[in-house]
Amino acid sequence: MASRSYLPTLQREESERYPYRRVWRAAWLEAFVLLATAAALAFGTRLVALRLPADLERALSFAYALLPLSLWLGISYTAERRALQPRRNLLAVLALGGLAASGVAVPLTSIFATEEWLSTASGLDRIIGYTLTVGMVHEPLKYAVLRYSVWRTEFNTRLDAVAYAMAAAVGFATALNIHFALTNTLNLASAALRMTEIALAQIAISPIIGLVLYELRKPTVFVLTPLLGVLIAALFNALSIVIRAGLIVSSVSRTSTANNAMYGLGMALFLVVVLFSALSFLARAADEREALRAGGVR
Repeated sequence: MASRSYLPTLQREESERYPYRRVWRAAWLEAFVLLATAAALAFGTRLVALRLPADLERALSFAYALLPLSLWLGISYTAERRALQPRRNLLAVLALGGLAASGVAVPLTSIFATEEWLSTASGLDRIIGYTLTVGMVHEPLKYAVLRYSVWRTEFNTRLDAVAYAMAAAVGFATALNIHFALTNTLNLASAALRMTEIALAQIAISPIIGLVLYELRKPTVFVLTPLLGVLIAALFNALSIVIRAGLIVSSVSRTSTANNAMYGLGMALFLVVVLFSALSFLARAADEREALRAGGVR
């Protein structure tokens, strides 16, 4: 009987020692489920040569646009509610992210019409152009959502900052995906691949903004830290667009150029792995340095 109760006891003690949701674990799981779903759709439709009525494909594309939100609600938010100390107002931050995207980002980026004047530019010009247009619309909006909602009251740890930044990004990406689904006539597999790339790019980049905002709570923060953080996030946003566009033109022959959207999915995977790994390492290292410093003070 004692051996049967040993594992639950350990789990309870671990929960009491760390009473919050483990943010990175949930984010990794959501990202790979989304990637696996998009890849399965792409390979499955190619394998069976499935052709659906246009109206049905449009409806299914709209449903897929909600998948990142559904995964976040089913994995991250459910785990949050089960934590001993759940983070508050995550749903409000998510809703604000969606409103910022649909009400400001989509209209503004439509005015810029970047595809009309950047599609034939050089690689460097495209990176600069997308950074100063799409990137500098998306990232300051996410910054503002966090800064003027939960930053002052809820950013108690770096993981809090990451959790709220990802919630804002999920809302932001959901609005962008809904707009994409309603304004494009791609087949279901191609639409799913594109919306997966949009969602993963937004979510992977979002911790940069959250961690920058966390540093603002310190009295000795460098005055230009917010601007530098937003610029770095905007640059990654632009790189995700430019690299994806370059990768999907994948097989060039003497007679044709074949588009392969699966390479864009590979870009999204690369972005998630690199940014999640780097940012989680940096946040953990910073927490350890602060703990050592506090121990030395005592």
